[in-house]
Amino acid sequence: MTLIRLPLALTALLLLAAPAAAEPAKESLQETFLRGNIAYGNGNYTEAEAAYRKVLQRARSPEVHFNLGNALAQQDKWSEAAFHYMRAYALNPNFEAARGNLLLAANRMGLARDYPQMALPARYLPERSWSWVAAIAFWVALIAFFYRDFTRVRVPLARTVGVLGLGVLAVSILAIVQHNLFKDWAVVSSPLVSLRVAPTEQSPGQSVLIKGDPVRILGEQKGFFHVMTSSGAEGFILHEEAHSLRRD
Repeated sequence: MTLIRLPLALTALLLLAAPAAAEPAKESLQETFLRGNIAYGNGNYTEAEAAYRKVLQRARSPEVHFNLGNALAQQDKWSEAAFHYMRAYALNPNFEAARGNLLLAANRMGLARDYPQMALPARYLPERSWSWVAAIAFWVALIAFFYRDFTRVRVPLARTVGVLGLGVLAVSILAIVQHNLFKDWAVVSSPLVSLRVAPTEQSPGQSVLIKGDPVRILGEQKGFFHVMTSSGAEGFILHEEAHSLRRD
């Protein structure tokens, strides 16, 4: 995976639309940005970094965060680069170049991981199936231990079958408890997810989640989960971006 570079003209257009107190200030901001682009193009990544940081002191732009991330990545400052890619992607969840470079940074820092699943035994069957297993195991154990009270027929290995029934019943109860403990929880299943402020794909993000992050499902709306992160932040993620533990 190689570093994705955004055409510099695109970021210049964004800065031209940025609000400013006065025309000279806006021109000065543009000049600083263009100086950073020229420095980056000449391979002077330290000067480019300084210019982009100066721009970000006065403008809020996902593209400038992206360019700064690239300048830092070229200096092997992957942790800082990841932060600015994250800011770019959070500000614009449709910014695929920022998403791609954030994935690259995460891989370079060893942050990529598979998302966890619900613990055994709950993972084997849905909660309703475990309820049926528990009911059947209960009656098997009951009959195996007390059948002599109703018939004189001797059943071979009845006590063994009863003990096995009790064991299956205990496992079923554990699985049902696990399902109820984790039914409102999910884990992020996509490599990178923007936690949006509203349930629309055009909504800006407030933070970024990575694959494996746990989230609590507060509700569903228009193809989105309304979730709360482990840090207490609330937002919206697409259904396909999360794996609900209740589905295990």
